[in-house]
Amino acid sequence: MRTTVRAGRRKVEVRHADKPLFGPDGATKADLADYYARIAPLMLPLVRGRPVALERYVEGIESPGFLVQHPAHPRWVRTLWTSSGRMMECHEAATLVWCADQDAITLHSWSSRTPRLGLPDRMVVDLDPADGDEAAFDACRDAAWNVREVLSELGLAAYVMTTGSRGLHVHSPLRPEVDDQEVRRLAKAVADRVAARAPDQWTTRVRKAARHGRMFVDYLRNGPSQLAVVPYAVRARPGAPVAAPVTWEELDQLRTSRDFTIDLERDECPFAGIRRHARSPKRALARLERDEGRSVPRPRAGQGRG
Repeated sequence: MRTTVRAGRRKVEVRHADKPLFGPDGATKADLADYYARIAPLMLPLVRGRPVALERYVEGIESPGFLVQHPAHPRWVRTLWTSSGRMMECHEAATLVWCADQDAITLHSWSSRTPRLGLPDRMVVDLDPADGDEAAFDACRDAAWNVREVLSELGLAAYVMTTGSRGLHVHSPLRPEVDDQEVRRLAKAVADRVAARAPDQWTTRVRKAARHGRMFVDYLRNGPSQLAVVPYAVRARPGAPVAAPVTWEELDQLRTSRDFTIDLERDECPFAGIRRHARSPKRALARLERDEGRSVPRPRAGQGRG
């Protein structure tokens, strides 16, 4: 079965539109395409200009997926030159629908955008509990509020979104004035401050064996060529949950990170205007160094890769 989805000024053909992607009774490829066409007005401002990688599930989520950073694509899909070659950009709704036709359930993007690739305009702290039960998410929520407080102490803004998996991402919009390594250095310092508030619950230890059941305050989404899930991207999990930006007031009402699904309907985005609140990472790093009376330790080369 084929169908045609209207997306902006283009019509995009979706092949095998009735193919279930989320289990036998779950959402189909057509449902995924319709969602991305519908959510495009909110999603595109957050992803446009960024290199994007596709997480494809050609047999649906019950089979292993794979990440594609340099997919073959129609000529009308824009691309960007990066340190690893050409990567695609989602610049219009039709590109999102085409991704759905490719069985690309989840989109991941860089933290920087053209024309300043390599100079991030956001920092992401990933809070990922060891399991997905309600108690673990409560701890994750508490950690997010602490990340917000630490960012505020450094003069940085904080926005929060569900990951559609187990945890939360806290985004901090930045002025693109330092490179990826410096932003990772800043993120590591923020994560260390958060973990120090409850060392029996939270840790920045990268090795799982060293965490001893504590939640990882993950700063590794930052750094050269690192990827983070795009806001409003669908996740490859039963029920087709969505990585959804939320207000801080909404956060306290959530039960899990999967409260929002492909049925999400929104007129306004909690991340709207996020770039107007970008703050200086240089000033934040200087404040850290002043507070600590020494330079912030730099991560070892290659730390956190993978």
